[in-house]
Amino acid sequence: MDEIKAFQRPEWPGEKTVNGFRLSGRVLILATTLIGLSFAPPMHAQEPSGNAQVEKKLVLYHSPNVPDTERMLAGFRKKYPFVEVETYRASGEKLIQRITTEARAGKHLSDAYLLSGFQTWLLKSMGMLLPYPSLEREKVLAALKDADGYWTGVYWNLEVLAYNTKLVRSAEVPKAWEDLLAPRWKGQIALEEEDVDWYTAILQLMGEEKGKEFMRGLAAQRPQIRVGHTLLAQLIGAGEFALAPTIRIHQAETMRLKGAPIEWTAIEPLAPNPPISVSIPKNAAHPNVARLFTDFVLSREGQMIVYQLNRNPSRSDVPQPVPRAAKIRLMTMDYDLVVKNYSRHANEFRQIFSLRQ
Repeated sequence: MDEIKAFQRPEWPGEKTVNGFRLSGRVLILATTLIGLSFAPPMHAQEPSGNAQVEKKLVLYHSPNVPDTERMLAGFRKKYPFVEVETYRASGEKLIQRITTEARAGKHLSDAYLLSGFQTWLLKSMGMLLPYPSLEREKVLAALKDADGYWTGVYWNLEVLAYNTKLVRSAEVPKAWEDLLAPRWKGQIALEEEDVDWYTAILQLMGEEKGKEFMRGLAAQRPQIRVGHTLLAQLIGAGEFALAPTIRIHQAETMRLKGAPIEWTAIEPLAPNPPISVSIPKNAAHPNVARLFTDFVLSREGQMIVYQLNRNPSRSDVPQPVPRAAKIRLMTMDYDLVVKNYSRHANEFRQIFSLRQ
């Protein structure tokens, strides 16, 4: 899911990198200022069609690419032809800037969001989302939704441990994270320079102290650091190094099916990448149409469109493009903690692996 990862460039002064997005200092300050806003009461799950026919409009802000979003909207328009749809597409950083600027000006222009997980969690922490417990959420995997209905994953990705089959025998494949600390792997492991999500997941899985101890041990293995998960996968296939723990599952599977000497395994439980999520602004001008849209993209009908796009649907009753992925046990993350501790964890990751700040 390469569009989830923003284009890599050097950080500007005062910026922080958050889940692959460059968030400027003023955006983080503005976000912190708005966190004090009160949370809205939930919208109850019910049939919204009647009121939606009065509202007749949906304004969607989204970060996924236009072709994918338009495919989903084509299905929505076909089902609800009375709805006029307007869209605004931008990167995660620019959307956060636009949304927070509009909020400060008292403007309420958007009705629904399709955003990468971290941006959605940030908006939730600011009190800018309206909870909506859509009945369609019942079939969504537990790891891809919050408990209160503020956000729900529409599609997602997963990073697995991939290895070069010419360099790693089957009996040597690590079965636990601690196996990466064996002398056999010194200088043979690769990481991506923005693997903060994985760092955070390991700390939640093992606990802060044990997780940091593991990461320091991994740093002592002298891992090779590269930019871009696609590049990591290609270099594994080329035999540049033996293995990497954060290769996107669809990249590893595609290369394997094309005959590359690459295989992958899941050290369970695995935390999914922050999913592309649907949410509703607290002050949406057309909230009932927003509910219709939410129900549609989470329905089996909407999720089959996601599957046809070769994305990983969030529902448990829809097939996965990589069938083996459906059998992997997922870890449910505390995403409120992810947002709260992200800057600290990003700094720790860079310090431990001696990366530029």
